[in-house]
Amino acid sequence: MEIELLKEINILTQRKIVIWLNIWSIIIFIFFFIIGLLVLPDVTLNVTLPNLLLFIIVLFVLLCFHELIHGMFFKMFAPESKVKYGMKSGMFYAASPGVTYAKLPFMVIILMPFIIITCLLAMASLFPVNDFVLYLLFMVHTAGCVGDFYYIGVLNQPMFRDKQIVVEDTLEGIKIYHEAE
Repeated sequence: MEIELLKEINILTQRKIVIWLNIWSIIIFIFFFIIGLLVLPDVTLNVTLPNLLLFIIVLFVLLCFHELIHGMFFKMFAPESKVKYGMKSGMFYAASPGVTYAKLPFMVIILMPFIIITCLLAMASLFPVNDFVLYLLFMVHTAGCVGDFYYIGVLNQPMFRDKQIVVEDTLEGIKIYHEAE
């Protein structure tokens, strides 16, 4: 079986992509902020230094958990793979370099942190927790998932729909290959 490289995206080194992802992240945050103002108009937020520090700690844990979820799914679809965790250019990452995944499993790997964390935050709202804080965590996390959403968008481009696609996650981005039989 031969594979042919169709596209390589080095998200950490392609400045234009980074700029657009940051713009989209801000747009997503503002969109959900406006929705939050409409849905939760009577919410009060007690901003104190201890509350702010607690929020930052919870957000840090949430971001680490996000990457651990990616790692768990990398291992689920390729148990022999080695998952690397780290931080580059201000972004946490989980990567499984050198391993290729079929398109659908790779899309599952990419989307599962967003789905799982969104569900956990929704379930947390059933407990006596400040709904606005949960919603703020949701907004920041969703805006932070913009790179994952970008990959999903790339993989759903018409040029990749009717081909046998395999994807390699790299330390800088992804490589998309056509798998010829």
